Amino acid sequence: MAFKYVAIAPTGEQVSGQIDVPDEAQAERALWDASYRVISIRKERQLPGLQKILPSLYGVKKRSLITFSRQLATLLESGVPVMRCLELLEEQSTSKPLAAAIRGISRDIRGGSTFADSIRGFPEVFPTLYPRMVELGERTGRLEQMLNQLADYMEREEAVMKRVRGAFMYPGFICLLAIGVAALLMTTALPALTGLFDEFGGDLPLPTRILMGLSDFMAAYRMQVFGAILLGLLLITLAAGQPWGKRFIHKMQITAPVIKDVTLSANAARFSRTLALMLRAGLPLTEVMDMLVKTTDNTILQERVAGVRQKLIDGEGLSGPMADAEIFPPMLVQMVAVGEETGTLDANLDITADYYSREVDSKVDAMAATLTPILTLIVGVVVGFVALALIMPMYSMIGNINDATGGTAPPPP
Repeated sequence: MAFKYVAIAPTGEQVSGQIDVPDEAQAERALWDASYRVISIRKERQLPGLQKILPSLYGVKKRSLITFSRQLATLLESGVPVMRCLELLEEQSTSKPLAAAIRGISRDIRGGSTFADSIRGFPEVFPTLYPRMVELGERTGRLEQMLNQLADYMEREEAVMKRVRGAFMYPGFICLLAIGVAALLMTTALPALTGLFDEFGGDLPLPTRILMGLSDFMAAYRMQVFGAILLGLLLITLAAGQPWGKRFIHKMQITAPVIKDVTLSANAARFSRTLALMLRAGLPLTEVMDMLVKTTDNTILQERVAGVRQKLIDGEGLSGPMADAEIFPPMLVQMVAVGEETGTLDANLDITADYYSREVDSKVDAMAATLTPILTLIVGVVVGFVALALIMPMYSMIGNINDATGGTAPPPP
């Protein structure tokens, strides 16, 4: 993070410049250590780059983080010092953001920070539970084991999320396909036939008139329509970034008939797996619930998990508040209750997480099986309407030609 400063140099002259440190306190300390008397210091304002605007394109992919964790664990098991491990991983990293983060972690460790504290300085790269698990590994001397557990956890999370994303992308792709086919027919076949329609005259069928009117409108107001689409997409993007917009989307995720089952099963799998991982690491249940609140993406589910956490602190246990929250499947609640009674909560949660991961797969397949005929029908209606609008006047033209020639072929020239 860059800070601009104005200070009195050791020579007595006033100077200004820029310093790149994590926060303002460290910037001021660094200047004082260099015998500068600080007059003013402020954070430099910078326009957000593409990495912040499009984090999904320019951020660190989860697969890169999984590979980093595996390789680091392997190098540490081989007896390579942490600093040397980081140097090697920075050199061979194909992700520039991850390489920059590794470089920053190495710098912070040289400055006296622990590995876990250095990771906390890069929240955009490492998930919330990552530095906590690393900290536990450093304290107990099981850092390699913790890194492998984190890699296993992220791999399973990635598999579930990939299935969910794929399920939601399928309907959008089909709708875009229908629009693309219709637009192709309107821009290639329709203009070629319009001249024939005008030459032979006659009353055009209603579907053809509708299609030609739509085509003429698009041709006359092409830029306006394009601008309206861009403006609409921009407004939707801005609304989705607002708290009320996110809440609306998250509400739809847990109430829409087809999407609801997939979302709740994915949440159950993630909740079970995270809880099992952190309990096995030795964290107290209250801290684990704090971490679960922070790692839940859906704001409505996050509020329900926060309510479970509060009731747990009040002494009501875990399974009872989970049942009251009404967002956890009954089987998950029962497995938690059995685990609380027998002291095998982490093992039960591992079994439950695998079960609900399979449930996500089956529900995604069921959703695809439900949506496929509906979307096929929509595509058929759209394309069929365009094709019908193009074919019907051709039959009218053939009839007009027959009427004009008396049903006989015209004489040869």
